[in-house]
Amino acid sequence: MRSRSESSELSVHAIAGTRVVILGLNLKLKDDESGDSSPSATLSAMLSGLTVAKDANGADIAASESSLPEKNGQPPSHDVFVGFAIDRRDTSSGKSTSLNFDGRPIQKFHYGDYTVEPGHQYEYSVRRMIKAPSRSRYSFFSRPKYVAVGSPLVVTVTTEDPSTAKHGIYFNRGAAGSQAYAEKFGEFRKWHRVNKYGTPHWTSTINPLTIPDPAKKKEACAWLSRGLEEALLEFISQAKDSSWQLRVTAYEFTHKEVIHAFAAAVERGVDVKIIHHVKGSHRPKTRYNDVVKDKDGEVVKEWVPDKTTSDTQRAIDAVGFQSLDHARIWHHDTLIERHTSSIMHNKFIILLRDGTPVEVWTGSTNFTESALYGQSNVGHIVRDEGIAQQYLTYWNKLALDPPGRSKRHSGSSHDEEDAVPMDEINEQLQPDPAGAQPHDSITVFFSPRKTSDLLDWYADRMGDATDSVHFTAAFGVSQPLAHVLNHDGKPSPSHEVGVRRSPRIARRIKTDDKLLRYILLDSQPSEHSSEKSRASAEKKGKGNDYCDYFDFKKLNSNRIAYGAVLSGRNEEVKDVAPSSEHSESLTGLSTFVDFVHTKFMMIDALTVNPTIITGSANFSIASTEQNDENMLVIEGDTAVADVYFTEFMRLFDHFYSRDKRNESLGKGSKSPRAWIDVVEDDSWMKPFFDPSHQLFRERVLLS
Repeated sequence: MRSRSESSELSVHAIAGTRVVILGLNLKLKDDESGDSSPSATLSAMLSGLTVAKDANGADIAASESSLPEKNGQPPSHDVFVGFAIDRRDTSSGKSTSLNFDGRPIQKFHYGDYTVEPGHQYEYSVRRMIKAPSRSRYSFFSRPKYVAVGSPLVVTVTTEDPSTAKHGIYFNRGAAGSQAYAEKFGEFRKWHRVNKYGTPHWTSTINPLTIPDPAKKKEACAWLSRGLEEALLEFISQAKDSSWQLRVTAYEFTHKEVIHAFAAAVERGVDVKIIHHVKGSHRPKTRYNDVVKDKDGEVVKEWVPDKTTSDTQRAIDAVGFQSLDHARIWHHDTLIERHTSSIMHNKFIILLRDGTPVEVWTGSTNFTESALYGQSNVGHIVRDEGIAQQYLTYWNKLALDPPGRSKRHSGSSHDEEDAVPMDEINEQLQPDPAGAQPHDSITVFFSPRKTSDLLDWYADRMGDATDSVHFTAAFGVSQPLAHVLNHDGKPSPSHEVGVRRSPRIARRIKTDDKLLRYILLDSQPSEHSSEKSRASAEKKGKGNDYCDYFDFKKLNSNRIAYGAVLSGRNEEVKDVAPSSEHSESLTGLSTFVDFVHTKFMMIDALTVNPTIITGSANFSIASTEQNDENMLVIEGDTAVADVYFTEFMRLFDHFYSRDKRNESLGKGSKSPRAWIDVVEDDSWMKPFFDPSHQLFRERVLLS
């Protein structure tokens, strides 16, 4: 839900998701008659238009000269505006809460409220804050350093309820490495000395699964899951008896509670079928460290499953049943192995009643502890029989375990001459699109596909953006998307951009100097890896067309964050572990992707016609041409866009602040708390009113 409110001085744009409300704040500008368009002149003109500060009762607050900075020996003509005061009231309970931590002003032009509940109505009151005058009636009592002034500007929003809407969208916390997690569960932190890349250092984890207190363990898991695990288990539990069916695909499949939920469904008489990833390789068989040979002296080879397969097999073998019949159903009728694709990367569940598909659960969430309690993930329910039927048609084809790609692509030597490969099936189910999809539509795309044209189509949609792009990339940015990001959002000669553009690349980019693209990566890219990739492209004669993070990060239209925790100079000391009461620690559950595992892109999210692309695929060549994947393209649904947008901004702001903090430490900052100190004059606003600054674009976008 979106709601706006404005007064003669302020405006507020509220965007409500399910568990997050983002407030876009702005000050009304007064026309600058001087003709000076510099940021300082614009700011001065705007501030001169603010009325005299008044307290909550409407009385003037007389500011003393000693409390205000002087310019040319003269006191300023306005109060020192140091930020915003924001209060929230739950309209059902009447409970009011100040959102100003420790009474400090909010010194930015958007604010994220991460403590709301789904399906609640909230009223936000916004006022300006100024430095409390040193000689005023406030000084005789508590003497606050900052006071809220002026009449409050009120805006009311209702958060989305994922349990009843057509789209039920659930994000986990995805920010285990946070001050809040450390404060709540830091007593269970454990330090480990690890040797990474040949350099020994200490690292800490707060693993919720090893917390000895059962109540605290449950609390920690619930805090990290933030409703995602609960929604997943509730989705499975809807299948109550033999009139229901569940059709499932699983890549990583080790979470005990989820596996037991499917097993319990089997015991209730539900028809459960689970396609799961099974891959491995044939390797020389060894015995007592010696290679085994047959009687002819030939090396004996045995099939060895990959880690994902072996972990899944152990987990499903560990399930016990009271009835032998149910145990046999589980092992012989329920589990279906998927061998012939590159990776069976899907993670969706179709709910059927009496054979008719009703709903589908999809998204980025593997059925693991890491996916639910660690890295950021989303579960997306679509309560639409037509969409569920498309997934069921795809599932039925997948269950036959056909080859992933046509022989001409894969070089496969399958004996199934008559088996139609999945790339052909998928393009029959949904051909590659041409141009934008219709407004108010949902389109499903399955992979693998014959070509990477679908990936190019995603890049085209990104290039169509006029206001904003919000994009998560767990495993880097593929070349088609990188080329779009390597354009600054306004007309520039190609030599300024640094790459030679093909006509197709040039066509896919629309230019607009207000465009702002947010890119959220799992980790900071490596210069060494970039150099290797660039060298490889040059060997193939494509060096001039290659671009990556180190090219597009320089552009003003790209605002980039990557996963990180606040580090005491990275905690990389050889023999002494850092000791910080609230140093941030991950859960230790993830072995590959620590922070960002979502795979979604939003185009012009805050417009009336947003595009949301979400699912299991990583926007890569492999996810398009090789893996079993599924993606939703949702056009024109502002409610869906609001949920994804608010959750994206929650994670982006969390990681961006840590990136900048760690960067300042790396540069030898001597003020470790400077990142939260209040700036006590108007200078904090200058970037927000400087057209050359990203924060200017962000203020305009969100307001």
